[in-house]
Amino acid sequence: MYFLWRNTPYGIIRVSYSGLYDFAGSILKPKLRLYSATLSPSGKKEHADLSLVFSEEDLTPETKAKIEEHIASVLKPMGIKAVIVWASPERGIMPVLQSPYTWAGIASCTAVAITAGLKGLFWSVFWGASVWFMMRGLKFAAGKFRSA
Repeated sequence: MYFLWRNTPYGIIRVSYSGLYDFAGSILKPKLRLYSATLSPSGKKEHADLSLVFSEEDLTPETKAKIEEHIASVLKPMGIKAVIVWASPERGIMPVLQSPYTWAGIASCTAVAITAGLKGLFWSVFWGASVWFMMRGLKFAAGKFRSA
């Protein structure tokens, strides 16, 4: 689906979201990250507004101004006015907390602590860790024997 149809002195321009996002990303320096791109009519016939949201990590105001100037100069002949928004990237949760195995382990430990008490939780974790280390040791030893 196209966001914009425009007749310019250079011909007809048709802009799709993916094309717009890819194009905006291609004119950037590798350090910058484009979060979103939206195109909207500005109310003026001569241009449309392109809002670009970038990460602002480690950029000086002079560098930001140069980047904004560069993007504006590339888009102006196409009848698109760039509106640049600088934003701080969101900090996500730690990758370990995104793992379903972590949450399964937390739920299992909670269930054992509730049903068997802290003593039962201790012995469950103790024997589980012992078997895990024993199996890792056997796997390591089997690998040593195969390579010899």
